Amino acid sequence: MDSYDAIQLIERDLRTLVRLVLGPEDAWLAASNRIERAKLDEKREDERRKRPAAALNEDLLEYTEFTQLQNLILDEAWPKFQPALGTRNHISTYLSKASGFRNPTMHSRALLPFEEHLVLGISGELRNRVALYRREIEGESMFWPVIEEVTDSFGNSAVGPSGDAGSATVRLEVGDTVTFDCRAYDPENRELTWRLHQNARGVDLDTAIGESVRLTWIVTAEDIAESVPIVPIIKSTGPYHRVSAHWGDDHVMFHYSVNPPRGAATPAV
Repeated sequence: MDSYDAIQLIERDLRTLVRLVLGPEDAWLAASNRIERAKLDEKREDERRKRPAAALNEDLLEYTEFTQLQNLILDEAWPKFQPALGTRNHISTYLSKASGFRNPTMHSRALLPFEEHLVLGISGELRNRVALYRREIEGESMFWPVIEEVTDSFGNSAVGPSGDAGSATVRLEVGDTVTFDCRAYDPENRELTWRLHQNARGVDLDTAIGESVRLTWIVTAEDIAESVPIVPIIKSTGPYHRVSAHWGDDHVMFHYSVNPPRGAATPAV
């Protein structure tokens, strides 16, 4: 992981923490006097206009800025976040440093080696704090790895445990390539193996090892069907697993449609 990845991970972890601590959209918006729903709606619609080919995330929290998250956590709702983050001055210093490093990093200006190490350290500690807090409030997550988020190359996303990206929204052709950016955490820091499973055919399409990986599916004629379930799965090296030895510890599911060749006869129902 480099400084760019670390900065992005800090932002994702802050949003995860807001969801855990404050709850759904209406709750975290009500906790802030500075974040305006109308402006977030406007940003989401602007994103939709600029990216008509992408399946955009509808969650307004994804359209908040780093400074808005910083203010919400440290100033507007700190008593609720204190059990997860500890000492306010400590976290305030970390987020101020991260905010200062964010601009050059996002504009491809390299950080100095000690700055990069500092960003990586801040990201690691914040992620660990979020994981520990999650263990406290989610009983089963204190034992098993959990998928934090998987996003496909069309912008569809799903989160664990056992999340679903919804019904098929993308039609594919044979030869198309779909990638899945995957992120998970394990409270015991065990090695995680990922499988990209085609559930209708019962075959694995790709594998990888690590907390953050990219999996790839190259669509073949064998995938042609109106409903094609694609399942990223994680499994730790531990002897026990949340689901089963085959299904591992957590999974999420995506649904696609794969078109038959042009002019092919439509199969009878």
